[in-house]
Amino acid sequence: MKILSIGNFKNQSNTALHRHWCLEKIGSEVHQLNIEYKVSFFYKLNNQLFRWGLPIHLPDDLKINLKVRKLVTQNIYDIIWVDKSLILSAATLKFIKAKQPNVKIIYFSLDNMTLRHNQSQNYLKAFKLYDIHITNKSPYINTMYAMGAQKVIFTNNTYEASYHYPRTVCDEKRKRYSCDVGFIGFWEKERCESLLFLAQNGILVKVFGTGKWNDYKNAHENLIIDTNGLYSEEYCKAIGVFKISIGFLRKWNQDLQTSRNMEIPACGGFMLSERTSELLHLFNEDKEAAYFGDNQELLAKCKYYLKHEQKRKQITVNGMERCRISGYSNMETLKRLLKQIENA
Repeated sequence: MKILSIGNFKNQSNTALHRHWCLEKIGSEVHQLNIEYKVSFFYKLNNQLFRWGLPIHLPDDLKINLKVRKLVTQNIYDIIWVDKSLILSAATLKFIKAKQPNVKIIYFSLDNMTLRHNQSQNYLKAFKLYDIHITNKSPYINTMYAMGAQKVIFTNNTYEASYHYPRTVCDEKRKRYSCDVGFIGFWEKERCESLLFLAQNGILVKVFGTGKWNDYKNAHENLIIDTNGLYSEEYCKAIGVFKISIGFLRKWNQDLQTSRNMEIPACGGFMLSERTSELLHLFNEDKEAAYFGDNQELLAKCKYYLKHEQKRKQITVNGMERCRISGYSNMETLKRLLKQIENA
């Protein structure tokens, strides 16, 4: 299987890069095209105008479309795997199909691509030309068909087995990460309110994040904000040190599950996540993960599992094992997806 893998492979913790690693292992020959965006003034301007509702295309400053056309002219592919590119144009996809009528063009994204802030005019114009859209947003599959998708495949989130696993942590790092409750990620109003509520009720909370988290450095003595952020291996190490890792969902993406819901158990962390129907199917409640529905339940669950260390540790072990036996890794998931693509 010859594959052209297109994505923004910016760093070692990038999930698009993790999927590319697996494609390289599965495919007989895999070419990589990195589409890390050049965020110019005109790119930012056009993106904002599009978000305001204007049909403005994003500029292709790095000439990604030209590079794709050259690769398609020089090579025959079975699959072109596009990992959320907002730059590829409808004209380029038509060019690909004219050159290679049998190639399957796949669009993969972990974002809700029915929402305008995740889209571009380039993407909307090309939307109907993708043979298959792969999404982890099950409530919006019908919306994607209504938008003109030829075929939509649902997949759960994944973890990268060669990257997300329990790490050895030195004493210095263990001291930095040690806390009752830890969270790594972007600021959102609901997240901040929940963590502040825990702090106000005697739970030691550490947040590793940038941006608006700066405004809460002195909000409460039990809420410690580390604005240096955590990336790469340090992210995995911290998850293993936190007594409890909170799994918040992104409200603006209207998530029912996120990558963190797989990565936390895979890294040997105890996951306490917002409860959803999909997560209850993926991890059994109070056996492989813990869940909460509001701040009062969040506080009660934190107090309970902080007092019951053995139960917490057993759930952590069970969560790791569930990831393995249920095939939640990138490799197992991509094997299934490529089989579905082959049979489509």
